[in-house]
This record gives sequence, structure tokens and C-alpha cells, in this order.
Amino acid sequence: MKKSLLIMNLIAGGMVLVFSVLALFTPFNFVGSTEQDVTDARFGWYYVDASGDITKKEADLHELEFNDDGTVTVSRTIVAGGLAGGDLCFISTNITFKVYMNGKLIYDFTPDLRRYMGASYGNLAHEVNMPYFDGDAEIRITAEKMGKDMWFGFENAVFQNSAAYFKAFIKENLWKLVFSFVTFLIGLFLVVLALFFEFRTRNKIEAVSIGVIAIILAVWSNSGTYMLETFSSDLGMVRMVNYGSLILLPLPGISLILCVTRELESITLKLMEILVGLNLLTHIIVIGFGLADYHDILLFTHFNFILAAVLGTFHVIRAFKRKRISESNQIVVLGTFGVVMSTGIVDLIFYYIGGGSDMARFTRVGLFIFISVLTIYEVGQLIEIRRKSYEADMMKRLAHQDGLTGLENRLSFNEFEEELKRKKEGCCIIVQLDINDLKKMNDNYGHVEGDRGIRAAAAVISESFEEPSRVFRTGGDEFIAVMKGTDKKRLLKDYERNEKKLQQAIEAYNKNEQPPVPLSIAYGMAECDCTSDDPEEKEKLADERMYEHKKMLKKGRAQA
Repeated sequence: MKKSLLIMNLIAGGMVLVFSVLALFTPFNFVGSTEQDVTDARFGWYYVDASGDITKKEADLHELEFNDDGTVTVSRTIVAGGLAGGDLCFISTNITFKVYMNGKLIYDFTPDLRRYMGASYGNLAHEVNMPYFDGDAEIRITAEKMGKDMWFGFENAVFQNSAAYFKAFIKENLWKLVFSFVTFLIGLFLVVLALFFEFRTRNKIEAVSIGVIAIILAVWSNSGTYMLETFSSDLGMVRMVNYGSLILLPLPGISLILCVTRELESITLKLMEILVGLNLLTHIIVIGFGLADYHDILLFTHFNFILAAVLGTFHVIRAFKRKRISESNQIVVLGTFGVVMSTGIVDLIFYYIGGGSDMARFTRVGLFIFISVLTIYEVGQLIEIRRKSYEADMMKRLAHQDGLTGLENRLSFNEFEEELKRKKEGCCIIVQLDINDLKKMNDNYGHVEGDRGIRAAAAVISESFEEPSRVFRTGGDEFIAVMKGTDKKRLLKDYERNEKKLQQAIEAYNKNEQPPVPLSIAYGMAECDCTSDDPEEKEKLADERMYEHKKMLKKGRAQA
């Protein structure tokens, strides 16, 4: 029943997962067309001079020429009925702007920069609704760039229905967001895995480093997609997380390399900790006091990134020369990390030569290889560790388990006895039990029948003294049951109930199985106050009472 219930739940969960994926990627077919026409809004603009007059100089909305004071004004004439959906949609980058129609302000974007945002806001998608008008209308945009020497301007400008624009925008970038989100979760999974499972210290550092690298690069690879910026309620927080992730990246990176090369005690780690700490402190001071923007001091972050790559390469080469890298898992980790590091450097080069606004397009590819290979590798490591742990647990259990009855053995009881001696609270009842006439079973009917009697005794004793009681086989025909508790009166009542259960279980066995020598068990108990009594003395007392009970049973059989 339990197995079928488990299978049913797995099937239900799998169906929901499959349907969710199909809902995202299966196209919906229909007759007709709901697509809005898209009119390119990049061209058709003219610059406006300082006096407010429209010049004859054409303007490219994606490549505006700003004045010396960092401002620009452009104008365009539109015709009623000629707009596709009636909205002007575009993405702005690090500029403030206002949109006018026929001299009337219809859109004003002047962000209130909080201290942690720096001097700009990054990227944001906009929809400027065109009010109803007849005939011709003039659209005028006045813009001012923010900060210095950074990306700024407009891009992806079109006249289109805003719902269709954002639908296409999400569709284009959704896979990047999903990839970043999944990578983030995998990284988090690896970190949790390392912290809560029994890894050795080096394996733990390795797994945590891989997980943190995945988390950081997942956050960074999402930059350039504009997805979080579009739907976040705080652009500054997104920007701070993006740049902050890069600041911290060298630490898990160099930790991973030093861990794999067996050089965790190297001064390189201390050096990177100091440099990353100084870089972080510099950002806090510079951004906190409004002295510059994240972009202005990005060079320090890139320096640390390159230095970590150089030092990491040095350690890898030295480890190969010293033959410290010979295991296949070391090569897998270093190889995949080398791929993601190389793609990151490529993105860094394109950043400085002006290769577009998506600064993580190559890193995303390297990250996919990195996270795919190493997730399989780390999960494989976990399975191997769990296998070895299971084998170790099995060996330990076998060492503490009686082979004939499956009960805990004398070694286990000795360890439990030491625990009782150290225990300073509560109470317990120690019950000594002994099988009567075991020698008679062995002599007259063979050891097979004797073993059967021992297993039967173990079964009725463990059945009578259920958990949380513990039952041990301490000798050939000797058993000990221990009942623990905090209330002595309640414990005594439980013992009386268990004693009756034992007698009934013995009677039921003899009646049902009809062994040639009826099963008979003598027992004696002693109360033990864990705060003051010596368990060994109480065991002796229970043993004495057990022998008294054995004599009484023997006398009863003789009279019968």
C-alpha cells in the first residue's frame, strides 16, 4: 500500500512537471492573426537645437549624439492611425528622459537614486502610451545621461502594443532567466549538500566553492537580459547584487583551485581574501559617499578576477609538475572550471572593446558546461560517500548485532552500560532474563532445536519489551532488557504490563509451536536511579532475582 502510494505521488508530480514544461514551450495554433504590426522607432528622428528648433540632422535613437552637457533632444512626427498599437516601447540604459506629445508631457522618467545604487540605474524597459490624436503629432524626447564613461542610451525602440512588446521581450529572454534560476538552485543545492552531509573537510570546501561559484555566476549571467530589472521593485538592489557578485567571485574560484591542487594552506588564499576585502571596502566607501559609480571602479574587480585566474593557473601548473594532480575527479573539476573561467575572460575582453550590452553571453555557455558536468560529478561523489557510509554503518551494525537473533549483542550492551554510568538524570529498570532447559534442548534434540529456542526467546522478549526499551543478548541463553524513563511510578506500571505480555507470549509460543521442550524464561528486575545508583550493582541485583525466579520455576516443574 505504501509503495503504491509513493508511486502514485511520483506519477502525479511528474505529470504536473511535464504539463508545466509543455505549457511554456508548446505553441498555440489558431485561425487568423493576433500579431500587432511593429513599426521601427529607431529612425525618423531629428535633433533639436538649444533654441528648441528642429534641425535637419537625422538621429538614430539607438546611437544618440549627446551634447557636451550630457543632454540631447530629438523629435519625430507621427501620423494618426499609423502607429502599431499606439505605444512607444524601448529599453533605456543609464539615462533620464521625458517624452512630450505636441508640447505636452506624457512620460517622465527621472529615477530617485538611493545611495547604494551609485550614479545610475542600469537598464529598464518602458512603454509610453500615445494619447489619442487626429492628424499629425510631434513626439519630442529630451534625455540626459547619468554618470561618466558607461553604457547609456536607448535600444530596441519600436511602436507596438505594449502587451505584445513585453510578451515578445519575455519570450526572447525567458530561457536566460530560467537558466539563471535553475543554476542558482543547483548551486544552492550543492552548498546545502556539502553542509549537511558527511563530506570530509576538503570535499566540503570543494562542493561549497562549486555551489557558490554557480550562485554568483547565475546572478551575473542574468544581467543583460533585463528580466529582473523589468520586474524588480528596486533597480538599485538588482544593480548592487550584480556588481557585488563579481566582487566576491575570486574567493570561491581560488578556493576551488587550491582545494583541488591540495594547496589550501597557500598564501594565495590569504592574498585574495585581503584583495577582495579591500575591493569590497572600497565600494562601500566610494558608493556610500557618492564619490563614484560601480562602473567607475569596476577595474578593481576585474583586476582581482584576472589576478585570481593567473594565480590559479600558476597553482594548477605547479600541481601538475609536482604530480599532485593524478585523479580523474581533479582533472574534471579543473577542466570545467577552466572553461567557465575562459568564457568569463572572453566576456571581459568584449566589455572593454564594446561588444554589446549582454556581458555574460559567453559566460552563460561556460556556466552551462560547468554546472552540468560538476553537478553530475558532485552527486556521484555523494552517492559514493553514502555507499561507503552505508557500508561503514553496516559493519558497525554487524559488530553490535547478535548474528543468531538480530538483537544487540554484549559489545553493544557494554557501550550502553557506559552511557548509563554517565547519565545524570532519569531512571531505568534493568531486567535480567535467562532461558531454562537450554542444555536439555541441545543434548536431547540437537543444537538446531537449541538455536530455535534461543530465537523464540529473543522474539518473545523483544515483543514484550518494545521500543523505547532496548533488548540485548549478552550470552548463550542470557538476555538483558532495559526500560528508560523519567517517572519511576509510570515505569513500574509499564514493567508490570510488559511482564504480563512476556508470560502471555511464552504461553502462546508453546501452544502454537509445541516445541519438544517448552520455552521457559526466568527473569528478575532491579530499579536504577541514574542520578545516584551504580548500573553494575543493579545488574547484579537483577541477576540475583532472576536466579531466585529460576529456582522457583524449577521447583514448580518438579512438583508438577
